[in-house]
Formats: sequence, structure tokens, C-alpha cells
Amino acid sequence: MNCNELKAGQTLVCERCGLELKVISECKDDKCAIGCVGDIDCCGEPMKLKE
Repeated sequence: MNCNELKAGQTLVCERCGLELKVISECKDDKCAIGCVGDIDCCGEPMKLKE
């Protein structure tokens, strides 16, 4: 997942260490899309959406 795919209220979790990140505010313009490249990683692996 990268930042321009995330929606407010979603939570990302690292399956390796358990770190969780909650999305408070989502990207709302083209400036964010330019800066968001690649997955959000933790412990060297892409974070996943918490179910």
C-alpha cells in the first residue's frame, strides 16, 4: 500500500513486529501522488491493511 491508496480510518499493520499506523487524513491532491512512490514498509516488508 502506498499513501495515495489509503483512506482515513484505515490501519496498516506490520506482520513481523506488530507496529500499527492509523490513517488520520488521506491524500487529497496531485502533490501527494507525486511524493508517494512505493509501499509503506516496516521491518523491510510492505505493511498490510489491518482487517
